[in-house]
Amino acid sequence: MKNKHTKDPFNTRCWLSETITDPYQVLACLFFEAHVHDFRKLVKKLVHHAGGGGVYKRQSPADVLLYMKMIRSLIKAANVLKHTECSPVIINEGDLLNTKNYRSHYVTADAWMEFPRHLSKKEYCNPYRAFQQFFNHLPVKDWVQCWEQVVEAALCRDDAFTPVAPLKVYSRLAKLVEAAHLVDVREVTHVGGQLKGRAASSP
Repeated sequence: MKNKHTKDPFNTRCWLSETITDPYQVLACLFFEAHVHDFRKLVKKLVHHAGGGGVYKRQSPADVLLYMKMIRSLIKAANVLKHTECSPVIINEGDLLNTKNYRSHYVTADAWMEFPRHLSKKEYCNPYRAFQQFFNHLPVKDWVQCWEQVVEAALCRDDAFTPVAPLKVYSRLAKLVEAAHLVDVREVTHVGGQLKGRAASSP
């Protein structure tokens, strides 16, 4: 009997109805579904509610669980990509604010909303550094468990679970999302077999 993890290594089938085995395509599919600031905003609200802000009701539980599965896939994909030492795209000092380095290819993209808020200068220039730092704090299994517990506590207000240092949990997850977005913008040219500019739809 084959190990189920080899069939769907990033757990994408549960939200994409398709198995993705390329971590870069996991990122492409994620940001095809929603903008980086959508993920960042939801993570912030869920961590806040899990930390004692009451039950999260702004979106339906079904939508929240969908996002939970997507970010869980992101965590697993980043765990593979952390082994990349540095980005092949060189960002020069005078080119830091060039929108081509952080704005996505979709027509609905907003340059201000997509600009990273949490990455350091070094992480901005080399997003893989953020992946490495992320997993220096916790191994992938523990991060997945932490994220799932955050979502569960935000939806159910389970007083048995409160994130340890919720601000740090949010900051680290936000860094992960932003770094993944930068890798997708700079290095991934297609999603689902189509060039990004020619995709059927966009976030």
